[in-house]
Amino acid sequence: MVNNCFKVFALGEDFDVDAFKATSSMVPSHIWRRGEPKKGRGSPYPTSGIAFEIGDGQVVPFLKQDDLAIAFLKAHRDQLKALGQFPGVTNFTVGLQYSAEAQRNLVGFSMGVSSLLMWHLLDIGCTLTHYVWLQYADLEDNA
Repeated sequence: MVNNCFKVFALGEDFDVDAFKATSSMVPSHIWRRGEPKKGRGSPYPTSGIAFEIGDGQVVPFLKQDDLAIAFLKAHRDQLKALGQFPGVTNFTVGLQYSAEAQRNLVGFSMGVSSLLMWHLLDIGCTLTHYVWLQYADLEDNA
């Protein structure tokens, strides 16, 4: 099962997510607190964090994600800037997700981002992470 990572994430060991929520009208899609057990796993979260889903990265084509991310960053510019500068936030990133079927002989590929999206990322002070999931095609037909 592939997780949806087409989101804005902010996290840090000393990030008080409840204090941030009290200052923002944005509604997070996911919140976690340092020390709480992870869902489905016994280990606790090492950081506190907040995530805002931009769309479903498993469904939205990778090239369309640029446009949706830009629209999200524009619509929430001031609040996102405040999030990135909030005390305790040490990691602030936008995640784009690429899920595809690949041949087992795939050696590599490259991914880019539009200059307009880069401008908006720099404007609010966050980084970009590409999450890549490759589903390998069945090789039995090629044997």
